[in-house]
Amino acid sequence: MNSATELSAPQADQQGTTLLDLARMISDSGEQDAIKLNDLKSSVDHEMRRFGDDLSGHLSAHAQVKVPPAYQLRSAEQGKVMVVGDHPDKAAIENYLNNDTRLLKWFKELEVLFEIQRRLELDAAGESMEGQVFNLGMTSLGCIAFFTSEQ
Repeated sequence: MNSATELSAPQADQQGTTLLDLARMISDSGEQDAIKLNDLKSSVDHEMRRFGDDLSGHLSAHAQVKVPPAYQLRSAEQGKVMVVGDHPDKAAIENYLNNDTRLLKWFKELEVLFEIQRRLELDAAGESMEGQVFNLGMTSLGCIAFFTSEQ
């Protein structure tokens, strides 16, 4: 059970630390401090869990959106986020998320982090990231990130 959804007043998590940590790792020229894919994955997964808990708590408290049913988020035009497919609370989710600049910014930061991670994985395999689109799924078990092919 998600403790964030049980709160009467949702907590505001202070996001953004993972991007700062990543910037420090990339900009540091020291060999021993070089970025490692496993370290990045761990940080990104932790940040995603924090975001999922925070988002579900806020949507539950302020927009009366509960999971299930699960929903899938993706970046849309003009810097917004959209719910992919049919969902009974699609309008409420999009409205709340696109009007909360803190959550919207956090989603965009997660998208960038997962794209960096995905690019590193694909580069190691000699594959291209062309046509791949970041998605974030909110399920009753938590948050899940994945890429779909939009070619």
